[in-house]
Amino acid sequence: MTRFSLVIALVGSILAWLHPTHAMALELQPPSIHGYGTLGWIHDDHARSAFTRDINQRPKDSLPEDQSWFNNDAWLRDSRLGIQASMRLSPELSLMSQGVLRDQISRDFGYYVDWALLAWNPFPETQLRLGRVGYDLFLISEQRHMGYGYPWIRPPVEFHGWIPLFSLDGADLSHAVLVNDARWRVKLQGGRSLGIGVPMDDDLYHLDLDRLFVATLTYEKGPWQVKIGHSQLHLNHEAKPLTLLHDGLDGLAGSGLPAVEAQAAQYRRDMGFAGSSITLSTLGVVFDNKDWLVQAEIGRVSASIDMSTNHDMGYLAVARRLGDWTPYTLVSAIRPHHPAHAATFNWGDGLPAGVADGLNGLQQAAIIAINSSRMDQETYSLGLRYDVTPWAALKWQWDATRIHPNGYLLRPGNLLDRSQPLSVQSFSMALDFVF
Repeated sequence: MTRFSLVIALVGSILAWLHPTHAMALELQPPSIHGYGTLGWIHDDHARSAFTRDINQRPKDSLPEDQSWFNNDAWLRDSRLGIQASMRLSPELSLMSQGVLRDQISRDFGYYVDWALLAWNPFPETQLRLGRVGYDLFLISEQRHMGYGYPWIRPPVEFHGWIPLFSLDGADLSHAVLVNDARWRVKLQGGRSLGIGVPMDDDLYHLDLDRLFVATLTYEKGPWQVKIGHSQLHLNHEAKPLTLLHDGLDGLAGSGLPAVEAQAAQYRRDMGFAGSSITLSTLGVVFDNKDWLVQAEIGRVSASIDMSTNHDMGYLAVARRLGDWTPYTLVSAIRPHHPAHAATFNWGDGLPAGVADGLNGLQQAAIIAINSSRMDQETYSLGLRYDVTPWAALKWQWDATRIHPNGYLLRPGNLLDRSQPLSVQSFSMALDFVF
């Protein structure tokens, strides 16, 4: 790994801790270590597909036939363990790091490190952070793994599940001002990301993200919070699992079939990840008066290629605190911008049978590949949280999900007929804790 920021933060922390004279010069405070975790379990009523919290997860064989209590997939989806460490070097300087052990297909050590940074506060309301910083676009960006911090078992899958992007390597700068009892904060982030590991059939595509930019404006007053965000990122590499399909489409150039050539060239552009870009815009609102919590967020995602996320998404959550008990309800949805691809004509029409079969097969493979990135579903949830102690909470949640034809990216399964709708009900339990 080339993790310059991670090395600087960790080595600096160790040196400052181990050398007393340096520590005294910097007025070091003792290091602070905290943690959090979730032990979760989920069961649903559809054995030919699998629940995933985000697209970085791939259940075993993508077909969890074993729906028993002891099925590993049922316990892995939501369970996680996080450790946070911080050390103040001076009144203005501090080191911070966070690692999260979670179920994901990307196994390298770097994918488990969300923060490793040096923070500088030159003024009370101004902060500059260098290193690996949290990707801060959404309302709960820095709490996505800490289930204890919100009533529901998991962030809405339709809003968060398609982008398991938790950090970036670079810097961010934030500044806050008070205006008439309201606090305004602007935050800018820039850098690159380790990327996202996305399963593609039996292979894996690492989305290497570069020129990643985030800008947010947050307003807070009394029980209200409003956050507006905008982000842009670029993809550097093609998806290797699509190489044979790319070659097949490229090979049709000069075939003497103008209509086929034109459509094949368009399909090839639609699945060309290298050099493509994704733009995200979000708006979130929270009302929290300690008794009621109402939280809503909408987002629009646009990409320069069709085989990427071009969707609108949103959710609304309402929770009522009644002492140690918090019942809640949540509805979330994601919708594609465009209809699913379908054949307007068969590439093999009028050609000998052997040639026709090959062309029609290539055409269908391209259409299936492009449609595989579509998400078109909604989920209705009811749940209950019980705070057992000030540092632990039990949760129960029922979800009813409706997936529309050719909108299955968030629901993997080898034997699914993706051209048909699917309704799934699931039940989850979790124990969230902090320490």
